[in-house]
Amino acid sequence: MGTIDALLGTVRVEEPAMRADTLAPGRATVPAGGRWALVAVARGEADLGDGALHPGDAVLLRGADRLAVRAGDEGATLLVAEFALRGAAPRLALLPARAVVRADSEFCRLLVARVTDQLDAAPTSDVVSTRLLDWLVTDTVRDVLTAAAGEVTATDPGVAAALAAIHDDPSGPWTVARLAAHAGVSRAAFARRFREEVGTSPLSYLREHRFDLAERALVTEPDATVAAVARRVGYANPFSFSTAFHRHRGHAPSAVRRAEPSTASG
Repeated sequence: MGTIDALLGTVRVEEPAMRADTLAPGRATVPAGGRWALVAVARGEADLGDGALHPGDAVLLRGADRLAVRAGDEGATLLVAEFALRGAAPRLALLPARAVVRADSEFCRLLVARVTDQLDAAPTSDVVSTRLLDWLVTDTVRDVLTAAAGEVTATDPGVAAALAAIHDDPSGPWTVARLAAHAGVSRAAFARRFREEVGTSPLSYLREHRFDLAERALVTEPDATVAAVARRVGYANPFSFSTAFHRHRGHAPSAVRRAEPSTASG
């Protein structure tokens, strides 16, 4: 498990503003908001200045007010998301002002399509589309960081060992004491060093990692039941899982499946 994957568990999208822009063939200018922005192709083909982009491909921008676009012969639909990005500040400082990320998995294409479809159905951003955007941005940031800086190593080997244990067995009966044993230090020292390295407490990180895994499964595995996903991430009781998930994510696990993805996602 890489430290990039571990630390991105603390990265969160805040104050998002999302829209779906449908462009006719030819040149256009897309407002980007002047803060962090992700512009992704949902349908069709578009050139955002770096060659042709296809469904799932995206450009991550920092501080750009607008973006010049040339839509393909059939036009294009772009997902445009403006947001603030919080967490893992030393790693975020490595991000360039502009980066192109090609979709390298069906998961990325599916996320772009799902968020766009949510916006088509309800133009006002809801909690589900916001959380899906969180996933999409995190995946994009991971790809950019990996390309820009290679594999980032943990500065604290004990924390790295504990993170590896969580990622290797997310459903395990983890406690601070068990994780501290993996780190080879006392509970108090481990909790302090973990927060310094990761930016949150060990059990908060464990909870969010489990919910992240659950959301990914709910998005990409339509045949997996909520109970099966709950067991996969360490909850024997699906009702306890659903209650905890709703408390911390603001919606029920089943809400992640509210809309079917567009077949135009490529």
